Formats: sequence, structure tokens, C-alpha cells
Amino acid sequence: MRNRRGLSTIVGAVFFIIAATTVISYISYSMNSIDQFSQSVIVAEAENINRGIESISISQVTIVGGEFNMTVINTGSLPVKITRLWVTEKDSDVSDKKADLTNVIINTGNKKYNIGQGTGIAADSSVSYTLKVITERGNVATFSVSPDIPLQIQLIAPANAGTNENLRVIAIITNNSTIPNNVANLVPELLVNMTLTQVNGPIPPSIQSLPQGNTATFTWTFQAPITELGISFNGSYAGAPTGSFVFSNTTVTKSFEASEAGTSEWSQAAKRVGLLISGVPNPIEASGASYWGKWGIGIINPLDRPVEIYSVGILSVGNDIFWQTPIPVEPITGWTHDTLGDSGIIIWEGGAIPVIIPAKDVGQFRVESKFKVSGTVEAQVLIQALTSEGKMTTIYTITANPTHPTINTFYTTDPTDALNNWGYMIKGLQPGKTNQIFNATIENAADNDLNSIVKLLVLIPSDFTNVLEYSGGNPGWETPSIVKNPDDSHIITVDTSSSPFLGETYKTFQFTADVPLETEKKLYVFQTTTIYPSFTGSGEIELASALSEAGVQVLGTG
Repeated sequence: MRNRRGLSTIVGAVFFIIAATTVISYISYSMNSIDQFSQSVIVAEAENINRGIESISISQVTIVGGEFNMTVINTGSLPVKITRLWVTEKDSDVSDKKADLTNVIINTGNKKYNIGQGTGIAADSSVSYTLKVITERGNVATFSVSPDIPLQIQLIAPANAGTNENLRVIAIITNNSTIPNNVANLVPELLVNMTLTQVNGPIPPSIQSLPQGNTATFTWTFQAPITELGISFNGSYAGAPTGSFVFSNTTVTKSFEASEAGTSEWSQAAKRVGLLISGVPNPIEASGASYWGKWGIGIINPLDRPVEIYSVGILSVGNDIFWQTPIPVEPITGWTHDTLGDSGIIIWEGGAIPVIIPAKDVGQFRVESKFKVSGTVEAQVLIQALTSEGKMTTIYTITANPTHPTINTFYTTDPTDALNNWGYMIKGLQPGKTNQIFNATIENAADNDLNSIVKLLVLIPSDFTNVLEYSGGNPGWETPSIVKNPDDSHIITVDTSSSPFLGETYKTFQFTADVPLETEKKLYVFQTTTIYPSFTGSGEIELASALSEAGVQVLGTG
């Protein structure tokens, strides 16, 4: 009995050890599992946090050697590793293309260039693509490249040129895409209604990439021919939709009076009696409401004799966009509205009493009109004048729609009351005066807001120097860019500081310049352009812009 009792004690002890070992092992395993789970939760949470603060963006895409060439920026607070590139052709059923990327690490705040080169993924500048780069943490940056996005064209040419002189034509093309989007391999096009001797251009011949919101400038130089006709320039770009164009015109003079127009090429727009494209509202709100476009026909006379003006007209070709009898501003009588088939015309006729523009002076004809149109209209407007020096014509393209704003661009003598002091003449400047103030105004006359910034450009002849923003302040504007061109002329580029540009409001940008010292009266031209992006938001191509040319008269010291 004693032996059995001792044996049971030993067996019990063995079972106890086994049970204790099992429990301890299970507890240890459970604690390790809990610890591992906790560690994985902590790691996952840290990755989630890191993924949330990681940020990249594609700043630019070009096509080089038939492949994409991207610049990627690390905009977050952690280093990133780019692992993959996806390419989708937007308008085809071609399968998405993928490339694995290696050793693409970007530190915080840095850029990485040439991403996409050497991947074997082909790129065609005539095709629309969506590009995505993916980080190791799973974040994605997306970018579009397309030839079919809203581009805006403004064409600038001198109103007049002397025989055998060089004349310069500038095309300003703006990428108005509302999303990050590049135009790759942008090639400008310029058609002319006659054969010209081309000195050079376009300069540059193309650009690899035009990012969203950016503007490219292309320049052609021609030799003015001997001709009785006006030169019509038609600006566009390779791959533009059918009908996308913008016009500008130049008149060639053979008279000795061409030397009367100052020294810079751009000041020579006043070579002879000529028509200024003054006060072309664009776009126009055209629902027949009470919003008025300010139209002007400026005429410049650099001759030593007076010029008589018998009639002026604004002809809307193929669409009578004018609603009713216009409101005359200058002269206050003689204005009528007529329908000519499908076209409409606002005309002033002097009858037996013409308007006389004195020698070396500038004149203007001003009128306000309502508009009517059904749907969207992009139409040519012919502005004409019958004078004692012959008939003059210039062409402009406008866009009308019931939901558009109405953009007027003009100069004023009183920036605090610009709407009652608007026009296209700057007369009687004292020669040699420093810090002369000029007031360029943009008005949205409709109640439709323009939901974007507006860009104002003013091209100033080289004879005017020391061009500066007026220190008196310009509320509603960003800091301007004032650049001297190779011919010593200046171009002011400035954006409005707020979006939207509210309806029934205006903004006046003030700048100063030193007036040239002239011994006798001389005439110049300030070319003023207002550019706005697509206001429909539907990716339409917008090619027209509000424009005015101000005739500038400097009095002589003699």
C-alpha cells in the first residue's frame, strides 16, 4: 500500500508538470501572438499615417524621342519611391500600358526628371493620354496630355506698315484647361492672304510642352510688299478644330508719310490714316437683356492735312447680333441699326457734314449696343470707315452666347468713374513728361460672372520709357510682369487677383511711363488685349478676346 501511495504521488506530480508546462506554453504563445498583432497594428497604423502625409504631383509632361518625359515633385513630408507608370489612351480601346520603375526615389521637396524615358511605352503628340505614377505606399498622381484642350489665341500685328519695311506678327497662345493638362509639341500656324517675303519665324518654331494656365508667344517677321490690298493674317495651331482661327490685318502704305510714326516697329501702327481696332467687346452676353457692349472705331491721322470721315460701320457677318437701335455716344446723332440679309450693321453716316480729324490727330466713333443671339455664335465682325483717304476695313472674331459675360476694354481719364469716361484716345500728352499715368480698364457689363482670372496685356512703343506699375495702387490686380522686348518696346502682363470677375463690375489697372520728347506733334498706338480662359467649363476652344487700340498723341515742343 505504501508503494502504491508513493507511485500515485509521482504520477500526480508528472501530470501537474505537464499541465503547468502546457498552460505556460499557451500563455507564452498567446502573449507573443498578442504582441505580434499589436506590432502589426502599430506598423499598419504608421503606414496609414505615412500614406496620408505622402504627396506627389506631376508638374510637366513632354514627349521626347517618342516616349513620355515627366517631372514629378515630392510635395509631402516623407521621401517617396515611385514604382509604376500606367498610361491610358483616352479615345481608343487600346489596353492600358504599364511599366515598372526602379530606383526612382524622391526626397522631400525635390523633383525627379525624365520619368518615362526608357520604359518602351510609345507616345504620340496627336493622341490624348491619362498618365498615372504610383508610389510604393500606394499613392497616385494623375496627369493628362492632350492636343484637344481649350487653347486661346490672340494675334497682334501692326495696323500699318511701310513698303519694304519689316513687320512683325505675334501669336499669343494660352492653355486654358481647367485641370492639370499639357499640350505637347505645340506648333503655331499663320496663314496670309498673299505671298510675303518671310524674314524669319515662327520664333520659336514650336514648344515641347504648354502646361495648364501658361502662355506661349510666337513671332514671325515679314517684309511689307508693294500692294494696294490689306494683308490679312489668320492665326491657328497644328491640330486645331475646324474653324478655329483669329484674324488681324495690316495696311501697307507707299507714302513718304510712313516716316512720321516714331522709331519702334510697334509705334509705326500710325504710319498713315488708319483704322484702330478700338473697343471690340468679347465675349458678349447676348440674351437681349439690358447689358451694353461698348464699341469704338478709332481713326488715326498722322498727315499734315485734315481728313474727312463720311461714315463708319460695324458689320456682323452672317448673324445680326444687334438687338435694337444703338445708344450713340460720339457723335451723338447719325447712328442707325440695319439688317442686311442674314447680317446686321450698326452704322454712322455724316451726310453733308462729315467729321473732320485735324492734322496729326486722332478721332473716335463710339456707340453702345445690346445683343441678340440663339445659342453660341463665333462670327466675324467687319469694322469699316469711308474717309477722304479711301475706304478702310479691319476684321475681328467674336464669341456670343446668352450665358457669357460682356467684356469691354478701354482707357479712361478718371479711374474712379471709368464707365462715364471711356474711350480709345489719349490726347495732348506733354512731351518729355515723366511718370505720366495711364488707366486701362476692363469691364464685365453683363450680370453673368466670369469664373476665372482675367489677363490684361498692354504693348507700349519703344519711344515710351521707364514703364512701371503706378504706386498709387491697383486693387483687384496681381503684381504685373513688365518686360522689355528686343525692339525696346514694353509689354505689361497682369492678372486680376480674384475669381470670379463679377458681373456689372470693372477694374482699372494704372501704369506710368515717360513720354518721348518730341519737337512736333506725333502719334503712337497702345495695343491692349484682354485674355480670359474658357468660361463654359466644357473644354471648348476659345480663340477671341476683348481688344482695343488706343491712339496716343504727343504734343510737340515747337
